[in-house]
Amino acid sequence: MVDLHSELAGTHDSPRASLALRVEVAAGEEPRAWDQWVRTLGGGPFHCAAWARYRTSAPHKEPLFLMWRQGDAAEPAAVALGVDTSLPGPVRARSIEFDAPPAAWLPAPRLLPPLEAWLRNQPGVADAWLGSFDAQQGWSGDADPPTRIEFRIGPAAEDELLARMRTLARRSLRRAQRRGIEVDSDSANLRAFVELYAGTLERLHRTKRVPTLVADPEELATRVAALRGSGTARLFLGSSDGMPVAGAVFTVFGSRAFYLSGGANELGRETGAMTAVLYRAMCHFSAAGLGCINLGGVPPDSHLESSPDHGLYRFKCGMGAEPSPCRDAEIVVHPIRRRLLRAARASRSTLVRVTAARRR
Repeated sequence: MVDLHSELAGTHDSPRASLALRVEVAAGEEPRAWDQWVRTLGGGPFHCAAWARYRTSAPHKEPLFLMWRQGDAAEPAAVALGVDTSLPGPVRARSIEFDAPPAAWLPAPRLLPPLEAWLRNQPGVADAWLGSFDAQQGWSGDADPPTRIEFRIGPAAEDELLARMRTLARRSLRRAQRRGIEVDSDSANLRAFVELYAGTLERLHRTKRVPTLVADPEELATRVAALRGSGTARLFLGSSDGMPVAGAVFTVFGSRAFYLSGGANELGRETGAMTAVLYRAMCHFSAAGLGCINLGGVPPDSHLESSPDHGLYRFKCGMGAEPSPCRDAEIVVHPIRRRLLRAARASRSTLVRVTAARRR
């Protein structure tokens, strides 16, 4: 992860840059025209109001709606969604997270100096994580090494999408078709999906020591159901003889769709059901006229055969997706508070894993 604190230290030397742009922040409720601004500026799921509600449905989280304005312009030149996460207890320590760079018609690096100035004026803020999910532009330049790789699909007709897929993926799709896998392109069976997803995480925890586990399946199903109810999430669920065997949830807004999570049981893996699920999603979003279909990401070293995620890297490439490097970054505001927050997060992650293990 790139540390932008030192990189930004000299950016305030330009008075024109600091005066030309100012940041306005609305906390809690989104401004009335928020989603319209997001669409106008080419934003996607990680900027919209429904995603803000999804991300802040957990305790100690609050949505922040940031708008960059130039001069007296009525419309913002950029918008971004931040998540304010505070540390429970008497010590006031906060971290601000941005899942994606701003939706903007300006280069994102120009937006950083006023953002950093705003962060340093906020009480209790320790740091800011600048994420790069579904990024159309980076927070900084391309000189730094990527922190993730995402896989993007350009919309196309069904036969062209099939032709882009590699041989093994097409074989997997044919196997799913022979085994009678049927895919519901807008399933409401979120509880079944969460069971598939939780089971997949448990398997990966056993085999690859992946730390993430589902602590409360009912709570997760409720949160995803709210996202789906807003029209910004869609579940593609593959079934064999009526029994769910594989599924994938995408979040959708504007002209962009992003793969959030997926899971498959043993029969789903044996029959190639996930290939059928993702192919159906690609076809659906292409037919709907979306401009970008994102199959999610992997760690930056996944292209190496030694990486535990190399199989996932090959699978997504096999679907015909193009690997795209992404770069997360961070701004350190208060180092001591930051260490406190990191320790608290580590303790909470351990508690979540223990709770999930007890539920199994």
